[in-house]
Amino acid sequence: MAATANILIDQARPRAISLRWIISARDDLIWFIGSVLSSYALLALYVSGVLPLIPMVAAWAILIDAPHVFGTFSRTYFDRIERQNRARLLGGSLLFFVVGPLMVLAGAGLVFFFIAALWAYYHLVKQHYGFMVLYKKKNGDLAPLDNALDRLLLLFAFNYPFVAFIARDPEAMVRVPRLLHSSVNGLALFLLVGTIVLGVAWLARQIQRAFMGWPLNVPKYLLLGAAIPMHWIVLLTPMPNKPIAIVAILTIYHNLQYHRLIWFHNQKYKSGTGSDTGVSPVAASISREVPAEQLSREQHVQDAHATSRSKHGAAELISRRLLFYVAFGIIFGLIYQGPRQYLGYVSVTHGGRSGTSEQSLPMQLGIAFLWGYAFIHYYLDSKIWRVRRDPSVSKALRMD
Repeated sequence: MAATANILIDQARPRAISLRWIISARDDLIWFIGSVLSSYALLALYVSGVLPLIPMVAAWAILIDAPHVFGTFSRTYFDRIERQNRARLLGGSLLFFVVGPLMVLAGAGLVFFFIAALWAYYHLVKQHYGFMVLYKKKNGDLAPLDNALDRLLLLFAFNYPFVAFIARDPEAMVRVPRLLHSSVNGLALFLLVGTIVLGVAWLARQIQRAFMGWPLNVPKYLLLGAAIPMHWIVLLTPMPNKPIAIVAILTIYHNLQYHRLIWFHNQKYKSGTGSDTGVSPVAASISREVPAEQLSREQHVQDAHATSRSKHGAAELISRRLLFYVAFGIIFGLIYQGPRQYLGYVSVTHGGRSGTSEQSLPMQLGIAFLWGYAFIHYYLDSKIWRVRRDPSVSKALRMD
């Protein structure tokens, strides 16, 4: 009786650490945290001169970045149910294709490209915030004080190096509207002081949690420990053609995180056909001793595919095999980033600067139109991953 009571007491005590993962410890550590090594690898290869600018950016854009944009489309425009449920959102998002060209024609091209760059960086930060929220929800780390400190620390710690980079880099300052030039250094100083103050407060809070015996959210710590230093190192490291190079170097980490999350989410299209391990569900379930059960399993898999295909349409085909997802993503990359990289190459080789009057009007219009794909991705991403408001997303990500 006493032994049973002791067991119950031990079970009731809060754990010193909390280690609940989005997918699994292995997957999360490789894809959501460890994939930061891809950014460090690109940085080292580029700064050392091993990897030239144009091949690095073009290969990244077509083979990795554009397919991650396609990942968003795979679960929205290509999903029959999503098209029905989000018809206004998906239809209205297409207007982003005309925003850029209209601003260029109105003589506001510099403002448009400046806003595009800010939104692109904000999107990176917002994804890190999104992953942090998933870890907070998974690990029950939802105290109001912790929520506020986490949010503010992330906001300041990611934005300081970005603003400091702009303030120090002449090529970056060219892309900033002249009206804002005088405020960049002041903003950088404000963000630096805020980061230091918030960093001290955040660390004190973690020490307090440890002292009080409250669970420490280790996956959250690992995520922030991977993402924040990488942004500081990349953005504050001198390098040639920095405004162009850092786009690939910073974003490849974001891309790999997103690809794995999309692939995990899109396993809902394989409902009833096995896990997301990459092993054929049929092979995993075959019983060698009972051939009749094997036939039954195979028929069940085929029926499940047919049911999912009738409900979701092309989204089921895209996510049926990893090879399909990769192939469709690269095809999309050639359609979207192929022209964009060509226009960027022409701009660089002719000494122009993206988003300035040194580019011809047709080139500005073309680049502004192609920004529409990215804008749609940014906007939809802010709407379709709300696990608290959308039970289907929470279920697909196994948040319960």
